[in-house]
Amino acid sequence: MRILFVAAEVAPLVKTGGLADVAGALPQALRQAGHDVRVVLPRYRTLRENGVPAVGPIAATFLPIEERAEELRVWRATERETPTYFLDIPAAFEREAIYGESDDHRRFILFCRGVMAFMQHLREVDKWQPDVVHSHDWHSALVPNYIKTNYAYTFGHIATVFTIHNLAYQGQVTPNTLTLAGLSGGGLIEDGLGNGVAGTFNFMARGIAFSDEVSTVSPTYAAEIMTAEYGERLNGLLLRRRNRVSGILNGIDTTVLDPATDPNIVAHYSAEDPSAKARCKEELQRELRLPVAPSAPLLGIVSRLVEQKGLDLLDRIIPWLVGKTDAQLAVLGSGHRTLQAVFRQHARAHPDRVAVRFGFDAALAQRIYSGSDAFLMPSRFEPCGLGQMIALRYGSVPIVRATGGLSDTVHEGLHGNGFRFHPHDARHFAETIERALRVYRDPKSWALVRERGMREDNSWAHAAQQYVQLYQRAVASIGRA
Repeated sequence: MRILFVAAEVAPLVKTGGLADVAGALPQALRQAGHDVRVVLPRYRTLRENGVPAVGPIAATFLPIEERAEELRVWRATERETPTYFLDIPAAFEREAIYGESDDHRRFILFCRGVMAFMQHLREVDKWQPDVVHSHDWHSALVPNYIKTNYAYTFGHIATVFTIHNLAYQGQVTPNTLTLAGLSGGGLIEDGLGNGVAGTFNFMARGIAFSDEVSTVSPTYAAEIMTAEYGERLNGLLLRRRNRVSGILNGIDTTVLDPATDPNIVAHYSAEDPSAKARCKEELQRELRLPVAPSAPLLGIVSRLVEQKGLDLLDRIIPWLVGKTDAQLAVLGSGHRTLQAVFRQHARAHPDRVAVRFGFDAALAQRIYSGSDAFLMPSRFEPCGLGQMIALRYGSVPIVRATGGLSDTVHEGLHGNGFRFHPHDARHFAETIERALRVYRDPKSWALVRERGMREDNSWAHAAQQYVQLYQRAVASIGRA
């Protein structure tokens, strides 16, 4: 199949979250399975400043928006196995930020319009046309909208798939954005199909409404977002489209994320011979200035410091953890300053038990995965989660809240690979850690739990097969329409 990926970020070129990991790894897995995949993303200033190799411009045009026409130039990456294209729109992306600008709605309208112009270039110059356009999150949600409306005559025969990575971020703005986007209302979203978003322009809702198939990044999250608790006011729309909504669990790049070869860790090990993990723990304790104590359980957490990640629960249980257990805690993250202040205070109060590092440090993250005995993810909600899969791979037993992809990947019991709790409160979180520490005190039982996790296959190969089936359903639905 010929598949065009449309995303706002693609690892390792530009990354702020899990979306980039998917957009970077899934196309490669699909290509390895024999499919013809191409990727398109914005050419942010950071890509140019970082010297990402590219040739161009290979095409140029102007994108009309309101009373203006903004320049578009297309570049092609030169050192990527998957053909990758950058849309250079100076009015939108010649700035420091990736997201968070006051005119994000205008920036990504231009991006989506640029994708339509780019698709015309591919058809006319490269003689290449996708069977499926796969868009990701709200930044590219207008692409299926345009394909089914403004560009229906040109591209209406192309199937569309839209993936929700996190429903909480929707691109919800004022109704006059409809005119800015050059779209007609059609009574579809603005008349209330978005279940509470009537009177607004909602990028995410339009992606859901106009795509042939919609996916989320785990089966449990696909079910959760159809409820009022997790649906972020779009559960009504999702329920109406439930026959076209699927949950496909993300994977991880097991060739890069491999404790047997990872260059970021001090010693290499595997499920067959995990003995060197003890040295990784010792060196991590030393690096974080914690007492080198082989028998003390070392708990790790690598996370964005935001409310979603349930770090308020961790804040509340640290006094218990320090007072009632001998566990050490290693925290790495970036985000809200208030949460940084909270964990900095804990580290100052208990320097021999709690170590914190702030910022994005990919190498240190790998050392925490390899050096910790257990990995904490007390998330309020978690569409998929990659941290628990990486932790399993590195033999750090996950302790998670049973939500979203955490429910799909972490199992407790006779054949379990970790520990989990459901009610989102500090008591249940502490009880689950206590339960895990009891098992930790039995080295043979702990080794069995750890080994089961390390032997699991969480690679992209299985997910790629499921996406191909989804693409086939999307293509078939065009014929039925």
